[in-house]
Formats: sequence, structure tokens, C-alpha cells
Amino acid sequence: MKIRRILCAVLTAAMIGSVSSCGCESGSPVEPTNTTTTAETTTRETTTERTTTTTTEMPPDTDTEIVGTTDIITDDGLVSESVDEAAYASSYIDMTKIGWGLGKDKNDKNQPIDAVKAQEKYKDCNGEFLCDDGKILLTFDVGYENGCTAEILDTLKEKNIKAVFFVTYDYCKTSPELVKRMIDEGHTVGNHTYTHPSMPDCSESEMIEEVMTLHDYVAEKFGCKMELFRFPKGEFSEKALSVVKSLGYTSVFWSFAYSDWDVNAQPDPMQSLQKIKDSTHSGIYLLHAVSETNTQILGEVIDYWQSEGYEIICKL
Repeated sequence: MKIRRILCAVLTAAMIGSVSSCGCESGSPVEPTNTTTTAETTTRETTTERTTTTTTEMPPDTDTEIVGTTDIITDDGLVSESVDEAAYASSYIDMTKIGWGLGKDKNDKNQPIDAVKAQEKYKDCNGEFLCDDGKILLTFDVGYENGCTAEILDTLKEKNIKAVFFVTYDYCKTSPELVKRMIDEGHTVGNHTYTHPSMPDCSESEMIEEVMTLHDYVAEKFGCKMELFRFPKGEFSEKALSVVKSLGYTSVFWSFAYSDWDVNAQPDPMQSLQKIKDSTHSGIYLLHAVSETNTQILGEVIDYWQSEGYEIICKL
């Protein structure tokens, strides 16, 4: 396994080395192999170098705040944080950490201006922030199970709606019956990494490990080839985008999210429903499957979107 990872890192570096910016082509995707991590293997082979931690779903940015650990704000409204380039094997692509967040300004289609700018800036890196006109990509992040996912799946089945569920290794291992149900009922299962780290803080080989260890596990355990990726906490860099693209993935961000992740401080259902209605646009919606509020209002949200003429999709 370690040899395969090293070879994968070398191939990825060779491909990424041919570009000078995110807007350039990064070469053909690295074709995933059939070599997988078994269900009994609960830690990666590189645990001597980096400790594997239990996955805990981290809150994303809200739709009205820019989240980050620094106060450096770029001209496109994103928070950036300088990282040590010496930690990486290569520095020909920008490795600045960016914490994805959304401001309040919107265009005439009710889409956040920040998402519009990011869609244009990172499209060539397979970064997706919005949908085509008239479409909504409904996504759920599921880092751990809080007893809500089965009811969410029930509602989606009743409404004949398919969604995207971004899962971690820990979730797949502890809730395999729910992952199997997602797949069996036609939903898209996406890659939310092996241990839920901030990807820009990882070396190139660690990024590959985070994506491909889960990729291989889901392929072997569930017979499912994942193609959509979500960065933990929305933290990314151009370098990380390029690595993920080289592995055959599309990176899916969001154009709507709100404070739904704290299970001990759930938002008021009616206020949340109105917030989603007021923010409706052709875009990517991030909801957390641990939320009792989301579980309660999901049917009404779907009914409203459809009454407004939107098509709810689970693929880009």
C-alpha cells in the first residue's frame, strides 16, 4: 500500500508540475486502482508520521460570515492564510490556504457574488460553487451519525428526490447500513476525506492518502466509485484543488450554508425554513445530516423549491 501511495504521489507531482497556476490543465486523472484498505484496517500506514484522529464534523462557514483564522481578505471576498511552502515538495502552484465563506452581496439571480466569482476563478480546477440556471444541488455532510439520517432518507424517498451525501471513513465504518441505503436508493456518495483534516495543511502525499484511502475503501466495501469531493471545513488552496483534480475528482463547495451543525443549539425550524426560502437560487446547498431542524423542515424545503420551478439534482 505504501509503495502504491508513493508512486501515486510521484505521478501526481509530475502532472501538477506541468502547470503554473490553477487555471492551467493539470494532466489526465490518476486512475484509481483496485487495491483497498480492509474494514479491519482502522489506521493509515503512515500513522508513524501523523496520528489518525477520530472524525468530528466541523462547521462550515455560514452564508453571512467569512470564516478563517486570519484577517487577510482577498479581493474576491475570500479569507486567505499564508502557509509554509517549505512543508511541500513543490511550490509551483499557489499553496495559500483559503477559508471558503460567503458575504451578503447577491446578484440579480439571488446568488452570492462570492460564489459567482469563485465559480469563474476555480472552474478549470474542477471547483464547483454554483449550478446551472433552474437547478439546485442538495448536499449533506455526514461526519458522524446523530440519528437523523434515516428520516432524511425517508423524506427524500417520499419526495422522489436524490441528494449528495459527503461521507468520511469513520462514518462509513460506523454506519455502513446507512451508506448502503444511500447507494441503493440512488443518491450520490461523495468523498469527505479519511480523517477530516484541513487539506492545505497536508503534504501532497498526505492529500492523496486522505482522498484515496477512503476512495478505495468505499469501492471495495460498497462497490461505489466516488467522483465528488468536499474539502473539510471548506479550507482549500490552488495546490490542493489541483491534487484533487488529478485524482479524478470534482471539488464541490456551496453557495448556501447556515448554522445547523451544533446539535445542542439547533436553529428554530420556521426561521430556518424562511431563511432557506429567502436564499433560494440556482446553486449548491450544504445542510448537515446531524441537524434535527433540517430533518424536520426538509420536506417543506423540497416542496418550496419545486413550487418555484427548480430541479433538485444529485450530480453536476
